[in-house]
Amino acid sequence: MAIKTRVVNVDGKREMTMAQFRIWIKTLDADKDGKISKDELSDAVRGNGGWFAGWKGKRGVKAADANGNGVIDDSEIDILAAFAQKHLGIIII
Repeated sequence: MAIKTRVVNVDGKREMTMAQFRIWIKTLDADKDGKISKDELSDAVRGNGGWFAGWKGKRGVKAADANGNGVIDDSEIDILAAFAQKHLGIIII
């Protein structure tokens, strides 16, 4: 189950600190394996009202997966944050 972020600025974008983003990402780990899959990321996009959730989940993992293992782990969260700011309407302050 995706947790919706609640802080929204005047442009309708969600704002959070990097620490809050890391906590939010960890809540997406449905199977508790310490990694975020494309399906888990897609569920988060869908849960926050995003369009093209499957595509964005796949693109997000592809963009952030530095080691090529097909999932996002702790060392790749900073890369995912950059993707989230550009494509998911999240502002990290």
